[in-house]
Amino acid sequence: MVRLSDTQLKELESSELIRNRNSARKSSQGGSSLFRGVSKWNHWLALLALIILIGCSFAWFFRDWSFLPYEHVVLSLHGSTSLGDELMPRLAEAFLRDEMGASETGFRIASKDPKGHSYLHVWGKVPGRLGLQVIEIYASGSSAAFECLATEGGRQSCDIGMSSRPINELDKEIYPALRNLGDRGNEHVVALDGIAIIVNPQNPVARLSVPQLRAIYTSQITNWKDVGGIDAPIEIYGRDRNSGTFEMFTEKVIGKDTIANAEVSAIPSDHQIGDSSLMVDSVMRSRNAIGYVSSPMIREAKALQISDGSGPAFPPTELSIVTEDYPICRRLLLYDWDAPGSLMNAFVRYVVYKPGQTLVRQTPFVELTPKIFPVVPPQNAPAAYKDVASKYSRIGLSFHFSSEQVDATTDITNQLDNLARVNVLRLRTFLAQHGGTGDDILLIGFADEHEGGLPSENLAHKRSESVATSLRAIGVIVPSQNIRNFGSELPVASNDTPEGRRKNRRVEVWVRNGLQ
Repeated sequence: MVRLSDTQLKELESSELIRNRNSARKSSQGGSSLFRGVSKWNHWLALLALIILIGCSFAWFFRDWSFLPYEHVVLSLHGSTSLGDELMPRLAEAFLRDEMGASETGFRIASKDPKGHSYLHVWGKVPGRLGLQVIEIYASGSSAAFECLATEGGRQSCDIGMSSRPINELDKEIYPALRNLGDRGNEHVVALDGIAIIVNPQNPVARLSVPQLRAIYTSQITNWKDVGGIDAPIEIYGRDRNSGTFEMFTEKVIGKDTIANAEVSAIPSDHQIGDSSLMVDSVMRSRNAIGYVSSPMIREAKALQISDGSGPAFPPTELSIVTEDYPICRRLLLYDWDAPGSLMNAFVRYVVYKPGQTLVRQTPFVELTPKIFPVVPPQNAPAAYKDVASKYSRIGLSFHFSSEQVDATTDITNQLDNLARVNVLRLRTFLAQHGGTGDDILLIGFADEHEGGLPSENLAHKRSESVATSLRAIGVIVPSQNIRNFGSELPVASNDTPEGRRKNRRVEVWVRNGLQ
């Protein structure tokens, strides 16, 4: 056996030690590489998790937009809150369904302006069209109707303007591009709106004038005895400021030239009511209360007869509103730039005629479709007028003339206002549906007592003849003996104001009793 010397043993131990150290170093280096690989993998996992977290957060915050189909705005309507809050959304949805063939419809608030007015999107899924077809309705006030239709940069910001008042000279001065907007073909009356003044049935007062109402709602009259009632304080109720009824009452009764907050300052805060039914309930609880509601909302309350001042007083009936004899009524209008064959033209025609007017009937507004109304003539009516009322009934429409029509020498033919022009067509449709002809109707013209030049009877007759001429042009022949006039008799409004004189220059339509 070979024995290793001490020196050889030391050398062997030394070399083994070196190998072990080298082996340990390699092992250590291999472990470090593995650690670095694991660390890099964790880094990528963390980054991926962060990306997923950000994506989920983005989807959450924009969840209202993320999953909506593409929307294509096919029509935009801006303007009146009275029209835009309820009536136009209903009509837009029906138009999408009936005229565009939408299989499904709905509503969505797309955004709001800084004052809280909504951009309402009425959408429909139309087979064969990509995305949702949208009619956008932005109701922020009648002035917005004219602002949006004023052309800027070669285009306007909406297709149709909604207004609860006619365009005026100030609008045209602010927006010169609108100087012809009120002309024939651009202005369309959608419905009529009337406000009933209501009191408790135990209140003996039966009628008030607009000036008396203004005095009550501005605290100039505070006791019922000052308007023919009992000696008791008047309890005033009114609608809240967000109501279209408040807007109309303020415009027609308080007046735009009066202090803007006059009505609010006269009414305690707990008497400012947000709902017509609650208004009626409040008036029914107190015999000294007075309030106002849209004409179909009277219920069991007592509606007062109202005069414009020195003119006769009228109750807020459907006939007095649709003929515009009732003082606190207004036209609700659409304005557009005449474009025959366009989608906007189709929408306007849908709204103005059936079935749009059928939907108007389901709202607080008064539809424009003619109806037959028996009439009890006033006691001061001429005998010939009372004879007419015994054999004929009124058709629920009247013909008025352009407000500029004040000169007796002006040709009255074709001076019908925009509503009257459409009423000519409605009258023809009415007669066709009831099996009637021009022989079955009377056209009775009236004048105001301040018109000069020709006698009032001549002017009144020219007005009834102008309606007969318009009817003849569309195939309805009214015989000459059925074209009559009563001159300046039986005014429906005061002759002391331009608006009153415009109302008195009118043509009434009567239909023979027994027409089916």
